[in-house]
Amino acid sequence: MSDATMSGATKSGPMPFSRPGPIIELDGVVKAYPLNRPLGAMLAFQPRPMLQAVSEVSLAIETGETFGLVGESGCGKSTLGRLIVGLGAPDRGRITFRDKDIYLGSRRELRALRRQIQMVFQDPYASLNPRMTIGQALAEPLRVHRVVPAGEVAAEVDRLLAQVGLSAGYVQRYPFELSGGQRQRVAIARALSVRPAVLVADEAVSGLDVSIQAQVLNLLVELRDRLGLTMVFISHDLGVVEYLSTRIAVMYLGRILELGPASAVFRRAGHPYTQALIRAIPAPDPARKTMREAVSGDLPSPVNPPSGCVFRTRCPKAQDICATMPPQVTLGRGHWAACHFATAPEP
Repeated sequence: MSDATMSGATKSGPMPFSRPGPIIELDGVVKAYPLNRPLGAMLAFQPRPMLQAVSEVSLAIETGETFGLVGESGCGKSTLGRLIVGLGAPDRGRITFRDKDIYLGSRRELRALRRQIQMVFQDPYASLNPRMTIGQALAEPLRVHRVVPAGEVAAEVDRLLAQVGLSAGYVQRYPFELSGGQRQRVAIARALSVRPAVLVADEAVSGLDVSIQAQVLNLLVELRDRLGLTMVFISHDLGVVEYLSTRIAVMYLGRILELGPASAVFRRAGHPYTQALIRAIPAPDPARKTMREAVSGDLPSPVNPPSGCVFRTRCPKAQDICATMPPQVTLGRGHWAACHFATAPEP
């Protein structure tokens, strides 16, 4: 766990979860974005280049777990989170919530379905309407989705504020009158206002001060346990992900390179990229000297990613075979790494 999360956070570890089956499943999900072409390319009728944000991602998120998604900036993790909550359909593949495709159905069906999956964004100021008071921002989804009778909206707003540690006096304030941590608490309250089953937190604490990060992390842990939420926690900070998560997926250039229980991934990482990320976690003890090896080389272009293993151009173990698609090497129960030279499990 990094210094940021050690300051004031109560390390209790993720709660165990039941396994009634996956609540969200992704099967071969692909998402690419077209880029602008130079004038010469347009006149020559050359095809538009495509930025490969998510490539052939398949995974299952269990009911009640906290699923951590980690990787460097630009790896596609935020795009994947947005696809899960219904903000933009995949180009290929399927995403289901309780066996129902979140992109197929009538408008009424999709509205009811997507109410069950809510998102907390990185920048709470950008996600809150600056012209609405906090009370109005929280009341709006309650009225739109008819969560409570009209006469109970004000009381429900007060309850939501209390749930995230804010007093009823905040209902008349505007976002600019709040600190970053307070705004993020409001954003969490708004996401929870429609009583979702799944909460996707996209870099929800990365823009906050260190002490405020710990407070918001502890709040998320408390809400997860009290409300029985399934959480998808997206972050570039492996230490923060370790603190919250039951399982972790490591993403690079749109692909999942390693997936497994949080304890197994940190104790016995199999992919060289995961190993490099773990080595880069700051040590909380300043007297302890650690070798923090950075990943060498430049990040390849997502417009033209390397063939085979997408990490091979920066990998110290890379060989000719890495130009072919790597297998999923099993490292333990529910733990695998997509690498020709994945570290074998200890006997």
